[in-house]
Amino acid sequence: MKKLQAAVIATFVTAGAALSSSAHAALDEAQVTAIQTEVLGDVSTAVGAGFAVLAVVLASSIGFSLLGRFISKGANGG
Repeated sequence: MKKLQAAVIATFVTAGAALSSSAHAALDEAQVTAIQTEVLGDVSTAVGAGFAVLAVVLASSIGFSLLGRFISKGANGG
């Protein structure tokens, strides 16, 4: 009878440990997914801001180039 009780207890302990570890793994996976989502959101914001800065710099460069040509032609009487 004691062997049967020990076997039943061992079965419950083993099942409890397995459930506990899988619940813990699921919790960690959920946390990792949440962190991944936040990081991807930040990366998207940074990329968008980078493209905005790039567009402003490119437009400024083109604008100053055109302005320089306009001034040069005006100074040369052309």
